[in-house]
Amino acid sequence: MKQALLPYLRTAKLLKLRAGARFRCVMPHAERDRLPVRFIVGCGRSGTTVLGQVVSMNPRVNYLREPYHLWQTIDTRMDVTGLHSSPDETQLFFERKDSTPEARAKFDKLIARSGRAHEHECVIEKTPHNAARLGWISTAVPQPSVLHLVRNGLSVVRSIGRIASKPYYRLGFKPSYNQWWGTRLSKWKKLSREASARGYFPDEVSQLQTNEQRGAYEWLVSIGEIDRWRESLGDQLLEVTYTDLTMKTEETCEQIAAHFDIPCNKRWVSRANEILNQEHLNPGSTLRLPRHMCDRFNEYQRRYGFTGRAEPIGVMG
Repeated sequence: MKQALLPYLRTAKLLKLRAGARFRCVMPHAERDRLPVRFIVGCGRSGTTVLGQVVSMNPRVNYLREPYHLWQTIDTRMDVTGLHSSPDETQLFFERKDSTPEARAKFDKLIARSGRAHEHECVIEKTPHNAARLGWISTAVPQPSVLHLVRNGLSVVRSIGRIASKPYYRLGFKPSYNQWWGTRLSKWKKLSREASARGYFPDEVSQLQTNEQRGAYEWLVSIGEIDRWRESLGDQLLEVTYTDLTMKTEETCEQIAAHFDIPCNKRWVSRANEILNQEHLNPGSTLRLPRHMCDRFNEYQRRYGFTGRAEPIGVMG
């Protein structure tokens, strides 16, 4: 009985979160509670959740973990998976031109003032696909501090493949909701259409049939968007690999603290060491991609020093 009710309990929780966000938009907020906002981005399944857990243990940080209800309240078009609303009018990519004064005002109330100035030094927000919103974000937070977490592409796509193929996160009244690709595969439809229009392998996207292949495309586009903003962000961008996060935890925590301008003490680093385990590559079959996509995938694998390579479609090992 409890398992049967769980999807409806989740839906009720989402409704409560969304109602709370709308209520906060009309309530007065103290000017003193506006805090600097930093961002953690990266392709999903890259370790951003555990990195966020590390960051959240710093007592001087107000951490927001994937606050989809807040982004949906800021601009309904940002609900790309259809978690809170119909995905028909949503989009994945947001540029400066997509920003409105009303949306920025809501961002100020819901995110920049989500903490308490007497307790926190900043807000750190983690939503992986904000990598596709850096243009919009730069209108709300000029010169935003961004941490890009990168993980071995093969591990990422295999993890995406498992979740997308056997989703356990169900929602009441939304039988077509896929835990990874959203309602009626809305996230994939937006990703493939919008990224193609931006020049991300438009002649090859139609060849992607499996969840692993589509996850590889998401990984490629995510890194591609960081590359597009790399020069503009300059020193405001810090790239961290999941390998370094787990193998060089103390050094990486010091880098993160310096980048986000938050305290770094031994207790915080010690707690980080307790929850970060050595990285293990997700096992799986050979990843086969269209030729140009395969070349770019392997180029990124080499850039970040990751093991394993994809193979072109049609080439058997």
